[in-house]
Amino acid sequence: MNTPSEDYHALLARHDAMRLRRRILLPEGSSGGRTAAPKTYDGTADQLLVEEFLPLVGPLDELIADLYRALFDRHPYLRSLFPESMAFQQAHLAVAFRYLIGNLHRTDAVAERFTQLGRDHRKLGVRPAHFAAFEGALVEALRVRAGVRWNGALEDAWLRMLRLAVSSMVRGENDAIAEPPSWEATVTAHELRAPGLAVLRVRPKQPYPFRAGQYASLETPLLEQAWRPYYLARAPHQDGELEFHVRARRAGGVSDALAHGTRAGDTLRLGAPAAC
Repeated sequence: MNTPSEDYHALLARHDAMRLRRRILLPEGSSGGRTAAPKTYDGTADQLLVEEFLPLVGPLDELIADLYRALFDRHPYLRSLFPESMAFQQAHLAVAFRYLIGNLHRTDAVAERFTQLGRDHRKLGVRPAHFAAFEGALVEALRVRAGVRWNGALEDAWLRMLRLAVSSMVRGENDAIAEPPSWEATVTAHELRAPGLAVLRVRPKQPYPFRAGQYASLETPLLEQAWRPYYLARAPHQDGELEFHVRARRAGGVSDALAHGTRAGDTLRLGAPAAC
């Protein structure tokens, strides 16, 4: 029997297959439902405003904790898309927000980075409809933290910034519709080289479009929906086999599960390859 998560991802796979079929059958030159590029946007003024009043809603980690609290209160079903421990996810979102705020004057660079992020988030089961829920939760968290000092100009600046990122992520998700959201891979070898250091060799069941310098996110069924990025230790073999060196730094994490709880024959999931 499938888990709810497996049923959900199977439903998304069927939905993506139908979208891809419609795109293939559309006349040449049709947009095919792809998200149009965002209108020209100079984020410099919004960047200055957001940075100036960031202490009003900070610290950033507390804002993010309030955001997820509001998101799951409003939409409890979304909790299943996230790992049991939210610590890594919250830290990851803090990094994304800091990049977004710090580079809002470089909208082309922001768009490129978040397009890749949108492609990568397909493995989590995130779809465009979820971004509206995220936006509503962010606005609620901002208003609560700022209190009476919150105003429309600040809210508009945050929303324009967020929508630049979201439009890019949706474009990345749509552009990747022809590739799997994730790749199942069989562990072909597992060797513990030193305490807490394991070498894993895995063979994806479908061709994996890796290029030199990229990394892959791995998920183990021991920690569903918890993903961690790892660089490939070497170029793939001719048979497609990949090698990862995994160092477990703390108990209970993905690296610990891969180093100490994984064996040859197990199945892992890989996210789309990405570059720094």
